[in-house]
Amino acid sequence: MKKYVVNGKRIFLMSLPIFFELFLQLLVGNVDQIMLSGYSETSVAAIGNANTIINLVIVILTMAASGGMIALTHYIGAGDERRQKAAIIWTFVLGGAFGLIFTVVAVSAARPLLEALNAPQEIIGEAAGYITVVGAGLVLQALMLSGTAILRSFSRLKEILIIAVVMNLLNILGNYLLINGISIFPEMGIIGAAVSTDVSKLIGLGLTIVVLKFRSPVKVSVRDFKELDSKSFKDIIKVALPTGAETASYNLSQIVILSFINLFGTSVINTKVYCSMLANVAYLYSTAIAQSTQINIGYLVGAKEYGMVTKRVAVTTAVCIGMSVFTTFILWLTSDYILGVLTSDPVVLELAKTILLTEIALEIGRSVNLVMTRCLATVGDINFPVTVTIAMEWAVEVGLGYLIGVHFGYGLAGIWAAMALDEILRGIFFAVRFARKKWMNAERRKDIVVKSKADILEAVRAPRKLFEGLSRAFRID
Repeated sequence: MKKYVVNGKRIFLMSLPIFFELFLQLLVGNVDQIMLSGYSETSVAAIGNANTIINLVIVILTMAASGGMIALTHYIGAGDERRQKAAIIWTFVLGGAFGLIFTVVAVSAARPLLEALNAPQEIIGEAAGYITVVGAGLVLQALMLSGTAILRSFSRLKEILIIAVVMNLLNILGNYLLINGISIFPEMGIIGAAVSTDVSKLIGLGLTIVVLKFRSPVKVSVRDFKELDSKSFKDIIKVALPTGAETASYNLSQIVILSFINLFGTSVINTKVYCSMLANVAYLYSTAIAQSTQINIGYLVGAKEYGMVTKRVAVTTAVCIGMSVFTTFILWLTSDYILGVLTSDPVVLELAKTILLTEIALEIGRSVNLVMTRCLATVGDINFPVTVTIAMEWAVEVGLGYLIGVHFGYGLAGIWAAMALDEILRGIFFAVRFARKKWMNAERRKDIVVKSKADILEAVRAPRKLFEGLSRAFRID
């Protein structure tokens, strides 16, 4: 079984293909909004509301897949091939089941969900159509995310990047042909963007399955289905359910916040859409290196190398803060030029400048949270961050956001300030939690002590071994 060596260089090199993959995944969702900005401002607001609901589901599916990834990296680190096969099977089974459930919900309840968001009446028709079509493909998305999580566990990152490139090119081509109608293709507007998204995900799933078949170091056969055990299922579920609940809570809170923002009119809604797009860019590399660190920490936990975990997390957190803050600052300086390509609305341009300034503070907290929540889940300390996150989101983001933004009339700027405060407070809680090493139980501390003693003995014996080696080399018989 392959031995995975974990160090800073490896984490950095792994983060690069993950970054480009995430960037391309971000384009799959945002390219629809960008290309529709030249078609209709109403369509931009419609797709902004629709994607809030769709992204909720996708992030939940991603967290379910990450449960499989964490379990699988543990088994890879431990060299347990039998459980690796079981984890692969269960990851696909759970992903498919969740995807099918959300497909049914999205297709059947698109309009009621939008009405609950207080979406303006003029955009509900377009947004509901988009959700229905994209929702029909959520089961494809779920299976693709499961396959991608498995490939990521085995460090098949270049292959994932290639799949993302193909999907984005197909999505852009489909949008070009179907939004405005080119040649024999009809003008479909926002529905054309939805159809293009579904087709690109279907092809992406097919490519993922092909790569798994030929590039995965562990091959799953029909016989492995008969030997499934409950332990690998439980290992996945104990991560997937809490993180899924936390992620669902976060995205539900975002939906409630959007219902507040919808009260302020189309210009403010579009500002939120555009600023969220830029914010996603700001913390993209932080997400990539956090994922890379999470994968490698999984190997360390599986191999019982607990002493290396804290250093890796500390370094990654510092890098995330620096990159996110720097990127956000640049976006704030250049926002008039960037957003000027997408809109000429002076209300949007002026408000976006204020929002992005607040975003700089928000990114400090978010950077810490990106690393800490992933790494705490990987080392098994998951209930604390889930509980704190859910409580803080609803108390600070939603409660305080409504108070400042709606009640006191500070609008989107007040809501964004509450979001920043939530991220910073949670970042402090999680950093303290990780530093106190509550996740390191007695057994893990014992392993560290044993390994430390072994390292000391090895250091003491090293000069003697060197002397004996030289004696043998120059011995004259």
